[in-house]
Amino acid sequence: MSKTKGSIIPVFAAALLLAALAAAWPETALAQCPLCRSALQNDQTARTMNYAIVVLLIPPVSIFCTIFAVVYRKAKKGDEENREP
Repeated sequence: MSKTKGSIIPVFAAALLLAALAAAWPETALAQCPLCRSALQNDQTARTMNYAIVVLLIPPVSIFCTIFAVVYRKAKKGDEENREP
C-alpha cells in the first residue's frame, strides 16, 4: 500500500499546484480560445460562454473521477486480499 500511496501524493500535489496557478492568473485561465472570444459581441456574452463551457465540463470530469475512484478502490482491495496469509 505504501507504494501506491507514495505515487498518488505527487500527482495530487501537481494537480493542486496547477489549480492554484489557474486561480492566481484568471485572465490566462479562460475557457475560450481566442477565435471564439473574438467572435463574441460583448463581455457579457463572453462571460456567459465561459460559464457554459465550464458547466459542460462537469459531466465528463465527474465520470472520469468516478471511474478513477472505482479502479483505485478495486486495486486497493486487491492489495489487501493479497497480503492476508
